[in-house]
Amino acid sequence: MENQYVNYQNMVTTVMTGITGLEKICSHISMETQGEDLDKLGVKMKNHVFSVGIMGEFKRGKSTVINALLGQEIVPADIMPCSATLNYIRWDTEKRAEILFKDGSKKVVPVDEMTNYITKITDESAEMASSVEEAAVYYPCTFCQNGVQIVDTPGLNDDERMNEISERVIPTLDAIIMVVVPGSPFSQTEADFVRNKVMSSDLGRIIFLFNKIDTVRASQRERAISGVLDRIRKSVLDKMAAIHGEDSEEYKNAKSKMGNIKLIPVSALDCLDGKLENDQELIEKSGYMQFEKALANLLTEERGMLELLHPVNQLMSVSKEALQNMNARLSAMKMDADEFAKTQNEQLRNIEETRERKKQEIRALKNKGKTLYADLVVNVSSFYDDMEQALQMFVGGCDITDADLSTQESLNELTARLSSQINHEIEEQLSNQLERLHVNIEQQLGKDIKEFEQVSIEISSSISDIRLSIGGGIDTASAAGSTTALIGGAVAEGVANVALAATTETIIPGIGGIIAGYREHGLKGAAVGGVAGAGLSIATILAAGSIGLAGLPVAVLGGIVASFGGRAVVRKVFGKKDTAAAKTSPDMVRSMLGDSVSKTVRELRSQYVIENWLKNSCEKAYSTVADDIDHEWENTLHTLEETMSQIKIDIQMNSENRASIEKELGGYIEEINGIIDSILPIKTKLNESLNKIEEE
Repeated sequence: MENQYVNYQNMVTTVMTGITGLEKICSHISMETQGEDLDKLGVKMKNHVFSVGIMGEFKRGKSTVINALLGQEIVPADIMPCSATLNYIRWDTEKRAEILFKDGSKKVVPVDEMTNYITKITDESAEMASSVEEAAVYYPCTFCQNGVQIVDTPGLNDDERMNEISERVIPTLDAIIMVVVPGSPFSQTEADFVRNKVMSSDLGRIIFLFNKIDTVRASQRERAISGVLDRIRKSVLDKMAAIHGEDSEEYKNAKSKMGNIKLIPVSALDCLDGKLENDQELIEKSGYMQFEKALANLLTEERGMLELLHPVNQLMSVSKEALQNMNARLSAMKMDADEFAKTQNEQLRNIEETRERKKQEIRALKNKGKTLYADLVVNVSSFYDDMEQALQMFVGGCDITDADLSTQESLNELTARLSSQINHEIEEQLSNQLERLHVNIEQQLGKDIKEFEQVSIEISSSISDIRLSIGGGIDTASAAGSTTALIGGAVAEGVANVALAATTETIIPGIGGIIAGYREHGLKGAAVGGVAGAGLSIATILAAGSIGLAGLPVAVLGGIVASFGGRAVVRKVFGKKDTAAAKTSPDMVRSMLGDSVSKTVRELRSQYVIENWLKNSCEKAYSTVADDIDHEWENTLHTLEETMSQIKIDIQMNSENRASIEKELGGYIEEINGIIDSILPIKTKLNESLNKIEEE
């Protein structure tokens, strides 16, 4: 695992070095905006942390799973079943715990005092925990030293806390470790979480950890593992069938990939003991080496490689643009002032014409988001009808007895049970519908990005023609030859090699990073291809999350369930405390629940909750893509204007100053060639790795 991280971190370091070097050069050659984008990209890479969420029901051994990963007993075992907060484990040389309270205040305490703030073990600690937002343990553990933080969560059966976690935490996770055990292999709660809180396309980012395998007799282990796999597969396929239909390509594709589900049997306790006692045989026996390898692969070979795709593409694109601008500048120095003034005036007009074409195409792309909304929204109305019908069938079959209505205590138990069950049904219906719409947006957006590439090529060609004219009609290859006498044959040869490499890699200056990413690795490549400082990524817009485990639009889902869920339905029926004395029969309760369901769905329909989410998602997704592409094109056009202004100054210099400028530009060209030489192998490695993952 450590070797994988080392290899990945070496690539990150090389890319960061390239970003820093190219950013400095951009500040000297009229490419300040590109330099600022590179700086933002570098900051984003520097601050990136891989977030690994540990999830599961109570008493699954989650604390031991975490401690075994870290190789040290950092999280006390008695915390986990009683945890009332979100807990983070992060690397630092100084051991401590930081408590963040809901009022925004912080407190630093020794690690062994953390239980007083985050558990429900005592009444005092439970009261304190209610005021705590989250806690972070800082510890010099090897695992987290590699830019990883562990996110420890309350049990999945803590509905209220898990809803909050779904909205706030799941979208930020790069990987989820779902801990299951032999005594309750993949429970209904765990299945519901996978079905309703995680996108189908993100299931590959879940590692199912079959903990406590040492408690299963050796002869029964294969059968136990097979049973858990069958339950997971059924849950996934049921979800795919509900969203896409059993005859769909999506369902058939998911069924063919069922063997790729990551279920790893382990004994976290054996691993922890092995690491504490330096017993390699016990560590190997525990199964943790396979788990750690799978986790490292997920974080580096998949997630890490994908996140490096945009910085590498950006480096190559800006490098080529910088080389072309410098070659144009070197070539233009041979022109006289009058000749260049004429060229400048003509090309400034061409830039404005290109800018106007760009504006029209960007508007057209944004309008496709509105068109898509109009196409999709017509199906939403029928969803409300289907939802009401499904809920009516459910409440009509609810198990309600006379005993449930006999006392206030039994009635309270009934209302709690019905609230939870109806919540589940509403969540199931909503999550399927929202994901279905989400997939429709993704698919159409992908098609439109692909179609828009031709427009991008045409505008990029116009930009190339402008740059060619600025340089006196000398193309990149010719410019490389013409600069031999000025800056040396080796550098000139490098420029020619760069031009060839750029053609081979299909890198077009000015083309949006989103399009470059999509061309190479589909929509997931496009999602990381946005300009560094342009704001939200595609996945953020579509799923209210990050480009990792996007999750469903959980903020919307959670808000709907909170406002219109089972509690609201049941409250309409059992709103008065004296209901138990009202001699209500089970059939009457079911009838009242049916009326309440109808009223709730009408309220949901009247507030256009799904329509509003859909409209915002469609328009924001297309606006994000369009704005990112527009940003890159505008940068290039502005740079051309600045380059012409600089050329005008160059031409007016005396021969000695010109020679100095030529030498300076030659040095920059040599530096950029060095950056490209270091980045090209990484780009090759990224594409090979990501293509392999896609084939699997």
